[in-house]
Amino acid sequence: MAEVSEEIRNLAARHQEFQRQAEALRQEMSMVQASIASCDQAIATINELKAASEAGRAAETMVPVGFGSYVYAEVKNPDKVVVNLGAGFSAEETAEAAVETLNRRKEQLTKILEQMNASLTKIAQGMQALETEAAKIQPGQA
Repeated sequence: MAEVSEEIRNLAARHQEFQRQAEALRQEMSMVQASIASCDQAIATINELKAASEAGRAAETMVPVGFGSYVYAEVKNPDKVVVNLGAGFSAEETAEAAVETLNRRKEQLTKILEQMNASLTKIAQGMQALETEAAKIQPGQA
């Protein structure tokens, strides 16, 4: 009886560890999804500014000035974009090159998200296996 109880406790502890891993992974996935959305927003903004400029309209945007405040600004040269390359480095690129860079980054993030999703599935399967094992042990207690 004590042996069965100990085994149930071990299964419960492993299950809780899986739950912690799943929650941490979900949080990371949320951050990756936010990065993908940020790439989409940057691509859309670059394309809109470039289209406005090509159509002879003022390429306007809102620029953050801090504490949730913005000013309207006219972009003088929407064909030049400074893109974050990572590790604290940035580079000036044409709008087309910047969109390509952002699309590549988005593809990388999407692959990472897919890998994370696969890991989450494995964790869920592990949890299910533990639950099945616990269910087999549980009736033997009665």
